[in-house]
Amino acid sequence: MAGLFRQVFAGMAGGLCLLIVGCWLGWPSPWLRKLQQGEANFNLTKEERSWVVALMDFGNVLSPIPTGYMMDACGRKPTFFATAVVFQVSWLLAVYANGPTLLYVARLLAGIGKGMGFTVVPMYLAEIAEVKVRGALSAIFTFLLFSGTLLELVIGPYVSYNTLNVISSTIPVLFCVLVVLIPESPYFLLMKNRRQAAYRSFCWLRNHYKGKQQAQSVGHDAVIETELEKMDAQVQKEMASRGDWSDLVGSRGTRRATLAVMSLCAMQRFGGISCMLAYTSTTLPETGGGPGLGPEAYMMIFGLVLVLANFICMPLIDWLGRKPLLIISTIVSTVVQAASAYFYYVRQVPDYDYSGLTWIPYAGLVLFAVAYSLGIGVVPNTLLGELFPANVKSKAAAVATIFFAIASFSVNKVYPSVPNYTMFAFFALTNFIATLFTWFYVIETKGKSFSEIQQLLNKQK
Repeated sequence: MAGLFRQVFAGMAGGLCLLIVGCWLGWPSPWLRKLQQGEANFNLTKEERSWVVALMDFGNVLSPIPTGYMMDACGRKPTFFATAVVFQVSWLLAVYANGPTLLYVARLLAGIGKGMGFTVVPMYLAEIAEVKVRGALSAIFTFLLFSGTLLELVIGPYVSYNTLNVISSTIPVLFCVLVVLIPESPYFLLMKNRRQAAYRSFCWLRNHYKGKQQAQSVGHDAVIETELEKMDAQVQKEMASRGDWSDLVGSRGTRRATLAVMSLCAMQRFGGISCMLAYTSTTLPETGGGPGLGPEAYMMIFGLVLVLANFICMPLIDWLGRKPLLIISTIVSTVVQAASAYFYYVRQVPDYDYSGLTWIPYAGLVLFAVAYSLGIGVVPNTLLGELFPANVKSKAAAVATIFFAIASFSVNKVYPSVPNYTMFAFFALTNFIATLFTWFYVIETKGKSFSEIQQLLNKQK
């Protein structure tokens, strides 16, 4: 149990950069409401607002590939520290912004930080976790992401624009402090032939560290040594051929992994989450959520449900498996997004009385939060850490992050210019395609070691 606690602590500390990403993802919702209601100390045109929202995803495209090289050359921990610096600068720019220019730069840097975090965190989580809890530990990714979003949605409506930015700027400092306390990934240390350091990292993560003298002697603990030998053998096998970008499609196994992960990453964003986080507070009808509950209250509920449903997903992902959760998640998402598309369509029909239907987008928002957190919002990141061999793992993470970013940038930039019913119909169609894709193509990785997953991927049908 103590070993599990240490793995969770290390995952939470390293993944705190995702809390910052979540803050930046949730930030547009209260910010747009303040602009709309004239509460900010400046105003922006509709076009400028769309660029502020979308530029985060453009910045996200720029950093994954350099981050992949950094994390393999310098390590996971130095990459965490670099991410913290980028985020700290982004929040300081937001604090001093009084027009679009500094906000453009701040969101661009936030996107760069997002790309760094999305690249390094899945790798770190997968590499420090025991097989039996790897799926649950990987759910920390979305838990921290949604917690950051919830923080902005809860605090944002009740504080000024600058106060929100100042509060958010303290999190990168906490991130740096916590990263000092956690070990480097044993996977990375074995890649660099630092076996004794990898052993000490294992001892800390599995709570088998019994003193400095024992830690100096590799092999004194049979349990740790056995796990280390297995990981070392797998790393050496995968690192025998130096990973290149072409290796992502160089074998049957990596081609299957690349198509599965990249498709799910794109469909996750095309399924609606990006736009719902950024724009829903300004597109929901003012009535329909219940007595005294308007768009701002429901955005808080949305963020809270994302976090709570993620807690439910942590044990389910290793109990039910990755594939069943994906299928359930995308089916429910298809239905609720189609229902919202119907509401937004009838709302613009002349002389149509839609007053009895205003509950639909509110209910759809909450149900989508549940469905998203139980499957499509979690599983692609889990599979990213599981399906790729060590010699291309960082490159796969970089490409996956770019797929996330391009899809998110596209829908966030287009959303304000396209009728709502068209966008929600597109979200529903995407989730339906994701259901079919998962059913016919995605493999189950529950309870399997990295070597077993590679054997399954490379198996001829």
